[in-house]
Amino acid sequence: MKSRVDRWLSAGFIVAIAVEVFARPELRDHPPLIGLAVVFAIAISFRRQWPLGAVVACFTLATLSSVVQIWLGIPDQGPGTGACVLLLPYTLARWGTLRQVVIGSLFMLAAWGMALVHGEMKTAGDAVGAAVVMILPGTIGAIVRFRDEAQVKAIDQARLLEREQLARELHDSVAHHVSAITLQAQAARAVLSVRPDDAREALAAIEDESKRTLAELRAIVGALRSEEDAALAPARGISDLPSLARSGSKPEVRVELVGDLQGLAPAVERAVFRLAQESVTNALKHARNATKIELKVSGDAGGVRVTARDDGQTAGLPRNAGFGLIGMAERAALLKGTFEAGPGPEGGWRVVATIPRDGGT
Repeated sequence: MKSRVDRWLSAGFIVAIAVEVFARPELRDHPPLIGLAVVFAIAISFRRQWPLGAVVACFTLATLSSVVQIWLGIPDQGPGTGACVLLLPYTLARWGTLRQVVIGSLFMLAAWGMALVHGEMKTAGDAVGAAVVMILPGTIGAIVRFRDEAQVKAIDQARLLEREQLARELHDSVAHHVSAITLQAQAARAVLSVRPDDAREALAAIEDESKRTLAELRAIVGALRSEEDAALAPARGISDLPSLARSGSKPEVRVELVGDLQGLAPAVERAVFRLAQESVTNALKHARNATKIELKVSGDAGGVRVTARDDGQTAGLPRNAGFGLIGMAERAALLKGTFEAGPGPEGGWRVVATIPRDGGT
């Protein structure tokens, strides 16, 4: 997509150069100038792949062209070519490595110095203006680069936090199961000699708890964990979804549970609640003029589907502001599920997430 934009940009410059030649008959007597301008325009289409090469080639040719023009009295190429050249400092700062930026800046400085030596800039104001014109696009490119890198880091941080949250929940659940196993083992040992039937029941309970714990441990592989202390209480699940309902104030939150929602993997239950909770919170925060928020959680043999929709206004709303949606998508992906969010077909905003019953284990 980006390379396509550059190709269209290059084609636009070529059209501008053609208009320049048509409007300035004196350029037609100097075909090399036209060829040079076309080279500059073509270089724009490769500026992202080879930012340093585009800068070095174009500024070197521009410097040599300026010297020849002064010696032979040839007219300047015009604003079309100048626009091509000025786009390159932005390109270098935006996509070049630090080494490439340094080398490219030296070439641009050399081009500026050559123009100064050969008298292209008559006054100190001309020299300062030319320097500013070259520095400004590079500055803008650096600002855009730092902004995009900061956003990428923030997105990565949001994903990492969601992984840590998932790992913390899994840790808590496993600790809860192990605690139950310990209690059952103590009870079995206490009654083994006097009530063997009760001891067998305790051992069966230990077996069930062990299976659940192994399933949880499989799910925890790949998740990250940075905090050491955690409570031993299990996290919220399907049975806690009705607590998200809200009535008596706008927007009203309606919760509907349908289908088979029993026997889900613990990690899936926690993920469903977290997705539902985050979807409702996002709608309450961003759904302008909404009167209702509908949350539906349905289960079948394949998995669980969470659907949240509201009837608020979507035009101009920063629904993607923050990183809540990124966290939800990451949680669904960790459990081999899918996640979609965007304007609904009937207006408002809709979130749809599906997760396999076993969490992809």
